[in-house]
Amino acid sequence: MELRAYSGKAKRGGGGGAKADARTTVPGFENPNRQRTVARTGFPSASFAGQIIYKMVCGHCRAEYGANGCDIHARRCPKCQGGVAGEALREAAPGLFGSCADGEGLRVGAEGE
Repeated sequence: MELRAYSGKAKRGGGGGAKADARTTVPGFENPNRQRTVARTGFPSASFAGQIIYKMVCGHCRAEYGANGCDIHARRCPKCQGGVAGEALREAAPGLFGSCADGEGLRVGAEGE
């Protein structure tokens, strides 16, 4: 018997469509509990070695919190769904050319310059 690596796309949830093919860490992904991935913070997790914190927002109460990448698929809101408290969200220090996370970083050939 020959074993080969799986090369297909991971399926999330049921029903199909664009959300079924989405990866949990891609901004816009929404899990079955209506918890949506907003952005990758780039900060390491304080509770789970090797994981990066992602900014999440609740689709019910709009609460924002941090979550480990490995937890996104099953997260529940810590404010309105009794979920585990999220990781602390921190603001990235501005770099030499501003923060690239907010889209206000270096712009080459911007209009009006």
